Amino acid sequence: MKFPQPYPSGSGDGECDCLPRPDSPADSAPPLTTYVLRYRDAWFGMEKRVAFEAEDVAAALVLMEREPIGDWAELTQDGDIICRRGHEPGGATDYWVVD
Repeated sequence: MKFPQPYPSGSGDGECDCLPRPDSPADSAPPLTTYVLRYRDAWFGMEKRVAFEAEDVAAALVLMEREPIGDWAELTQDGDIICRRGHEPGGATDYWVVD
């Protein structure tokens, strides 16, 4: 029969250093940019506006994948249009056009 034994060091004494630590401080993270996605909702047919932050335009496009975008959309930054969603009739794949 085995008897539980206390650990000589580690999590019991608060000295556990098992979690990875970042090499650089959190202040060195890239600044986030605010974008506004304006689009026609595919489910309800009404115009929607969603404001969010991302590192760059590529990251913003990835974040927008989950939105139910209908037949048009545009992404703006500080009021300037960055890109628009293109729509092909007949069920072809939608695409983004950079302005």
